[in-house]
Amino acid sequence: MNTASPVGRELSPPLPDLLYEFALDGADDEGGDHKGPVWVALLRDGAEIRRRVVEEIESGDSAARDAVDPDDWAALRDAFGVIVRRDNRRNDVTARAFADEEECLAEWEAVRADLEASPPPVEAPDMGDATEGPSSGPLPPRDGYKRE
Repeated sequence: MNTASPVGRELSPPLPDLLYEFALDGADDEGGDHKGPVWVALLRDGAEIRRRVVEEIESGDSAARDAVDPDDWAALRDAFGVIVRRDNRRNDVTARAFADEEECLAEWEAVRADLEASPPPVEAPDMGDATEGPSSGPLPPRDGYKRE
């Protein structure tokens, strides 16, 4: 994975979960499988994202609006885009807002490259409840072998 510290502003709750829902509804670009270990999405146009967040919060819980950090509001207003990341292995959602288009797109390319370079974990094949297989039961007689 990329060890360089990313640019942009890490958004605090409740925004990441809300932005994840927006991204599932229609991201500008995405990588990975949202049901796989890691899924990432790019949302462009911070002003539009902020408008959608305001609509969503005002239609629901007004306490959620007060929970949003004022610096996060400013970051969304000035954002070229937001990168949303869902890590299903950790059950964690993060979102990072980028004011600069070049920084956002460079980070997006780095995130996508890291995702493509990291192979998914290998899972053992499901054997079910089977008790039979090559290692169960007596061995068949071999040609030329005489039992006593």
